[in-house]
Order: sequence, then structure tokens, then C-alpha cells
Amino acid sequence: MRHTRMLSFALVLLAAAGPVMAQQGGAVAAPPPPPRQGPPAGARDSIETRLRERMAQVIQRQVGLSDDQMRRLRGTTQRFEGQRRDLLARERQVRLALRDELQAGDSTRQPQVARLLDQMLQIQRQRLEVLEAEQKELATFMTPIQRAKYFGLEEQVRRRMEEMRDQGARQGPGTGMRRPGAALPRGGGLRRPPPGEPPGEGGAPPTGAPRG
Repeated sequence: MRHTRMLSFALVLLAAAGPVMAQQGGAVAAPPPPPRQGPPAGARDSIETRLRERMAQVIQRQVGLSDDQMRRLRGTTQRFEGQRRDLLARERQVRLALRDELQAGDSTRQPQVARLLDQMLQIQRQRLEVLEAEQKELATFMTPIQRAKYFGLEEQVRRRMEEMRDQGARQGPGTGMRRPGAALPRGGGLRRPPPGEPPGEGGAPPTGAPRG
């Protein structure tokens, strides 16, 4: 899970930073597309190491940090990463619970909905506290302009990762959803309709399609 999160973060960071660096005259090589099947553990570690190095290069160049500043930045981000991860997990649970309550539409559960809203507000306050604490520590070795650039880069990455999560949530795990116009899989994607079922329903082949 940690490997997946790091790889996703690295790919999103490189994608977010690419256009900005291109405008500045720099070039960021496009990361290779992820393999369809998970790589072996050794290869995965190697990929993560290379992406970490690429991430560091992007941040250092775009924010304008020295080697010593980068070393201190790594320590700071590692200290606050766990807190952010915990808050993100809690927020996801509360959002799912709120969605379930709204879909149920039970007017007798108003107190439960109110408690969930209070939890969401509390999480937002805690996220702000973490951000303030991190910025206070960053201010000990980064200039205000550097902190502003780094904050903007973090926001780009966070927005894109949220978009990726929302897209994944809409599709759902293992739903087998396909893009409009994509070809149906050969073989098991079609079935013969049971007796009495009109053609074209329940996954039956369209009119004129071979029925095996």
C-alpha cells in the first residue's frame, strides 16, 4: 500500500510539475506508463527509488532549494506524512458514512448525520493545524518565496490525487467498467439470453451478433 501511494504521488508530482518546468526552459522526461501487472518486489523498489530521485530533482529545481535545504525538507515531510495519512483515512471514512446516510434518506437519523458533520469539521481543523505546524518548521530553513512555491506544488499534487481518487470511487473496484466505444472482451463478455428474455437485455448480444 505504501509503495502504491508513493508511486502515485511521484507520477502525479511529475505530471503537475512538467508544464511549469517546460515554461521555465527545463525538461522533465515523461515517466514510463505503469505496467499492467505489478512488477516483482525488487523491480518495484528500484522504480520507487528512481521516482523518489526524480521527485527530489523536480522539487529542488522548481522551488530553488540547496542540497542542505532538501535534506531538511525530507526530514520535515517524513515527520508530517503520518499525520496527514491518518487524517486522510479518517476523512474518507466519514465521507463514506455521510454518503450512506444521505442515500438511505432516513429522517430519523438526523443526530447521526450531525455527528458526522462535526467529525468532518474537526478533521478539517486538524488538517489546518498540521499545515500550520509544518509551515512553521519549514520557515526555519526556507524563505517565504520558497515556502510559497512548495505550498503551490503540494496543492497541485493534492488536487490531482483527489481527482484520481474521485474517479476511482465513481468507477468502483472490480466493476469492469469500460470506456465508451471500447471493444468488448472476446469470449466471456457475452452470454446467451435465457428463455423468454428479449434479445439485447441482460448482456445478450445485439441484433445480428453471432450467438456462438
